Amino acid sequence: MVNNSGRLFLGIMTNSGLWGAIISTLVITFLGFILYKKKVLNDHSSNSIQKIVISIIIPFLSFYSFLTNADSKDIKTIGIVFGLSAIYYFLLTTIAIIWVKYLPHAIPKRVLQKAEAEFVEYQLKLELNQRQIFSLGNYFESLQKKHLVTWLMCIYGSNILFATPIVIGVFPNGIELGSLSIWNTLYYIGGFGLSFSLLAGTKFSKEEFKHTFKKAFLNPAFIAIIVAITLWATQYIPKAGVYIEDITPFSAKILKDGKESTVFFSLKGTYGPNFSELYGLKIVDPISNKEVIQWFVYEKLHAIYVPYLNNPTGWFDWKITMPYIAKPITILVSLISPLIWMVIGTSLAKTNLKEMFTKKENWLFLIYKSILIPIFILCLVIPFVKSKLLSANVGSVLVMTGAVPPGTSIVLYSQHLKVHEKYTSQVSSLSTITSFVFIPLWLVIGIVTLNIV
Repeated sequence: MVNNSGRLFLGIMTNSGLWGAIISTLVITFLGFILYKKKVLNDHSSNSIQKIVISIIIPFLSFYSFLTNADSKDIKTIGIVFGLSAIYYFLLTTIAIIWVKYLPHAIPKRVLQKAEAEFVEYQLKLELNQRQIFSLGNYFESLQKKHLVTWLMCIYGSNILFATPIVIGVFPNGIELGSLSIWNTLYYIGGFGLSFSLLAGTKFSKEEFKHTFKKAFLNPAFIAIIVAITLWATQYIPKAGVYIEDITPFSAKILKDGKESTVFFSLKGTYGPNFSELYGLKIVDPISNKEVIQWFVYEKLHAIYVPYLNNPTGWFDWKITMPYIAKPITILVSLISPLIWMVIGTSLAKTNLKEMFTKKENWLFLIYKSILIPIFILCLVIPFVKSKLLSANVGSVLVMTGAVPPGTSIVLYSQHLKVHEKYTSQVSSLSTITSFVFIPLWLVIGIVTLNIV
């Protein structure tokens, strides 16, 4: 087991997709940093790029995640991932609300005395007409809001902006990207709607609940995911997905290895390129000595059947069935990584790095966000991976999401509502810088651990 674990770890650490994603991230982020310092990019252009990413490219990415064949095991994976995301978001958000309401009132007396002394010391630096008297009520309120924004930044990470480029680089094919989109679905409710209401101190009336859910459900990325999942699921309708049937054998001319010959097709399958029907015959593989199906597609130009190297797929696998539509979507999706990392580079260029690195509370937040949250998700997925209900790759992607920096929506809300905005800006920047280490580290830890259990 030790040798297997060592080989697995070595295999992951030498994965060209992983290192390609990491190096690309560092280079493009540094480019954004330099362009902002050189005034090629400014706040206006950075905000415009961010709006393009959030309003246009991310919805296309959400749709693109499901442009694949619907396999029977995929629907199980998607259901489990959604269930785990519900446990994660609902449980932690509930704990956060209870924690914020009750725990600050239980802090030790010595902490209150220290806070009061620090407040008095701060007041002495101000002009006489600006000084205030220490208020226990105001202190509790400020502490509650700080705890709240800390919890929200830990729970709602920037999975879309940070995890997506890594997943695309390491797992370009398969259900991993779709699983990430499913995990993010409830983020649109909590990260965009609920979080704003909590930070604003809004009382949850019937109208407020309606406003919160309306704000989440009208998010373009949320709509794109719902549409994509619906279309993807139609492939479970008979003959809309992969469909292979026995047919009465008929003779046909084929072109294989530059030679023409005649064969008898006994199988028909759907779908091939541009919704074409595929015809196949059973042959014995000379290497494995097992019976396999060799598929052929009709080439209209030469009026002959030629070998088709893939297998039949569902209609929603547009990269095969409608490549002319899938291509522009693919091009748009490929823009997400460079644009995101460039914007992050401009954000880092505006940060007071010295102050950010010297505050102990910033590093304490990093322990919560980049260590404890991934451990919690790892414990959450282990039983499902161990029972073979979830693959190790999908589980490791979910673990990796725990290490991403706080969601941009939470940070923006704190800035807008003046809720410890300096604190949120600094911990977000520190988490962003250290994420270049923590994100790939937790992906590796997740894959190795989940393959061992």
